[in-house]
Amino acid sequence: MSITFKHTIIHVLDLTMNMPLFSTDLLLLNDETESFITRHLMKIFESSSSSDAIFKEEASLPKVLEMPLDTEAFTRLSHEMAEVFYRYMMEYGTIPSGDLILTSFMMDGGNYLGIFKLNYKEEFTHFVEHNEAGVVAHIIKHKGIFPSASKQVDEGVIINTDNLKVILLDGTKSKYLSLLFDLEPTLSVKDTIKAIEKVATKVIEEHYDNPVSALTELKNNISESIARTQTIPVQEIMEQTFGSDEEVFESCTMQMEEYGIKEAKIEIADPKISNKFASQKLKTDTGIELKFPTHLFKDPDFIEVVNNPNGTLSIVLKNISQITNK
Repeated sequence: MSITFKHTIIHVLDLTMNMPLFSTDLLLLNDETESFITRHLMKIFESSSSSDAIFKEEASLPKVLEMPLDTEAFTRLSHEMAEVFYRYMMEYGTIPSGDLILTSFMMDGGNYLGIFKLNYKEEFTHFVEHNEAGVVAHIIKHKGIFPSASKQVDEGVIINTDNLKVILLDGTKSKYLSLLFDLEPTLSVKDTIKAIEKVATKVIEEHYDNPVSALTELKNNISESIARTQTIPVQEIMEQTFGSDEEVFESCTMQMEEYGIKEAKIEIADPKISNKFASQKLKTDTGIELKFPTHLFKDPDFIEVVNNPNGTLSIVLKNISQITNK
């Protein structure tokens, strides 16, 4: 996907200055800065932590975006947005300092407005001093370093200005962006999977004597579906795992609806999610930890969980030809 930038501007939101510092002119982009901004935008588009969102009826930004953003209108909007961001930062007290980037761009024939914040981090660098004796190099701690292009930003919004569809990324503890933009967000892929695991774990622990086997069965079904279709079909996974027990299936389905899980099928693009379900890790109360490919748990030729008469469990590992000490 190729991005064509139309307008881009950056504003300084440093809490130590007690006021935002507005740029009065657009940012001049070169190949390096275009690449830097593009990579951050693409991470917002592709992140499993991003969620779709829609504007609430009382939101004011959609009305502004009804008109084309020329240079003057774009700059004015950027100043207003930076001021609102800074006010939230002052009020919440937990939102870190950073620079705010606003950019209008085209991608795949669509028009977009991207807004994201580059939170500062501290790094050591050199400082060269010229004095009467000559040149002296010092090591100093710089407190205004941007995150690298390989890192995902914590706060970002991308708005399709043609249809007002929104992609929201808010990794902050306060989750303030939906309030700032008057948005109604859906669950992100990452949060949806967390909710599925939380609900399923609760239901399994309430209804099964051996929750380990049932939880591993759930993860194996998810892993196989991702490997086969790059999706998690929620209802189908629940039927595969709990289909033989109608009470458990209905309890799980009902609780997922309470969490707002309405998607029939979750698209999985992040390989980290695939890797998460490809292996299973168990820890016993005796301190023993086991990690193994999830699919092997269903094969009694390799792993077997035995219920002992005294109420304890035994895990039997079979057909091992070699053990490596790591």
